[in-house]
Amino acid sequence: MSQDLYATLGVSKDASASEIKSAYRKIARQYHPDVNKESGAEAKFKNIQKAYAILSDPQRKQRYDQFGVADDSAAGSGGPGAGFEGFSSNFGGNFEDIFDTFFGGSSRSQSSGPSSGDDLRFDLSISLEEAALGVDKDIEFYHLENDSGSAKKCSECNGLGQVKVVQRTMLGSFQQISTCPTCKGRGVIGQKKVKKKLTITIPAGIESGNQLRVSNEGNAGPIGGSAGDLYVFITVKEHDYFQRDGSDIYITLELPFTQLILGCTIDIPVLNGEATLKVPSGTQTDTRFRIKSKGLPRIQGYGKGDMYVKVIALFPKQLSSKEKQLVEEFQLLRGDEKTARNIEDCIVKR
Repeated sequence: MSQDLYATLGVSKDASASEIKSAYRKIARQYHPDVNKESGAEAKFKNIQKAYAILSDPQRKQRYDQFGVADDSAAGSGGPGAGFEGFSSNFGGNFEDIFDTFFGGSSRSQSSGPSSGDDLRFDLSISLEEAALGVDKDIEFYHLENDSGSAKKCSECNGLGQVKVVQRTMLGSFQQISTCPTCKGRGVIGQKKVKKKLTITIPAGIESGNQLRVSNEGNAGPIGGSAGDLYVFITVKEHDYFQRDGSDIYITLELPFTQLILGCTIDIPVLNGEATLKVPSGTQTDTRFRIKSKGLPRIQGYGKGDMYVKVIALFPKQLSSKEKQLVEEFQLLRGDEKTARNIEDCIVKR
């Protein structure tokens, strides 16, 4: 077996039985064909099942760890109940529990009424400034609309509206008759791909990973079923100099050491504008200042976050003879001559 079973489940080779079980339940739910409709999800799910069937069996796991191969026959051998003994220990319940694990529902058949169309995903990137203010974005995407004039027999189910699926799992082989995913049970295909334009309103304060739902803008539903939804997944692009943490933003400034010694007032950039920062005399390098309410809006709360400015002393790499003379005079005035200091005074105590 060339497949790396541990990598398939996303665990290390020294993972415990409980860690393997936990990883399996998480990833199996993610790629189960009834949950994940993406291309390749079903094949991925079968590999996940095979990996867990081997790694959850101590003897087969030992053979795999030793030789890199394992006997796969147990995953689909025997009668209808083959492998069923391990089901209770793996999921801790009856047959309906596996549906709870994968779908958060039961194994009871669903309503035979009109099915809704598929949901769609659109990935949208915006700038940090746009996330701070909120913005309207025009997007274009394709979705399916019903077209009665182009109806033809579905080649997937040969016009029957149902398909037979046989799955080999750790529980044995299962045969299931389900609604054809291509024609949604109609037996005919009568949809066309249409380009759609929409304006999406992005709220201020949105973060990467947030998604916006646009109802009924997915694929059209067959037999009078409602259309699916469009989900817009947001990515906020990294900024050239601002770093974001929730609703707060951070920036680092390098200032000449003389400005930190003498103090200064400077204009600094903030999101969509400028602010004035007063640096008091004697400021130490790595000092952090807070400017209230100059961060991003709190999308699930009130007000705005803050902006934090860290200042770093910038020292010259070379000095002219005049500059060196002045620094030496300053050193004498301060009494900072190297030979006059006790080294213990230089040690930073905890």
